[in-house]
Amino acid sequence: MDEIKAFILSLQFMTRIPVNVQIDVSKNDFHRMVKYFPFVGGLIGTVVSLMFYASKNIFPREIAITIALASSYILTGAMHIDGFADTFDGLFSNRSRDRMLEIMRDSRLGTNGVLALVFLIILKILFLTDINGNLIYSTLILMPLIGRFSIILAAYASKSARGGEGLGGLIIGKISIVELILSLLFTSFVGMIFVHFTVLLKLLVISSIVTYLITKYISMRIGGMTGDTLGAVNEFAELVIAVSMYFLSITKV
Repeated sequence: MDEIKAFILSLQFMTRIPVNVQIDVSKNDFHRMVKYFPFVGGLIGTVVSLMFYASKNIFPREIAITIALASSYILTGAMHIDGFADTFDGLFSNRSRDRMLEIMRDSRLGTNGVLALVFLIILKILFLTDINGNLIYSTLILMPLIGRFSIILAAYASKSARGGEGLGGLIIGKISIVELILSLLFTSFVGMIFVHFTVLLKLLVISSIVTYLITKYISMRIGGMTGDTLGAVNEFAELVIAVSMYFLSITKV
């Protein structure tokens, strides 16, 4: 699979943007697309920031932020936040490992998932609303950018809880160190367009630590990671970036 096809596949996999290109790829080659996840995240962030820019002079800031966030979920088909909710349903069901995995696979949404989803969105809106000045645009781009890198890091640092089944099984435990490093370089390259390198470095360190801890906790509970838990990692990482940029904006560091 050449690099252009790998990028197109990553765009098709991570978004609902209509890219009508048929790509023949085997399961063993699927993981090669992951290094382009940060570029896809940067594209999503650019659209989200443009939605905020178009809305901020029409609606109050809180509503403009809400519209911008909604656009990100529309672009991705809400795949990551759906995984976030399913992860909470499973992990906090107080059931056995196998039963937790069954609950995550269930398309129905439970109380734990609903509460987690609601609090996540509220926290994102509140922190983003209080970010000062033009840092809001950088934040809206950095959130999906670093969030997608966090997915790669989590997939690299874990094994599949389902024995390689499902969408998550296509990449979990199959990412090479070269692909991880390339994705980090791509993330850094795009990120430095919007914030100073020292700021980006801090954000990457904080989000990577959080990603690693969450990945190890989930792996301890269910014996590995799944596509749903990778989605949860993305959402946690995005929230971490929003919180970090909020403190950056109020301290003017």
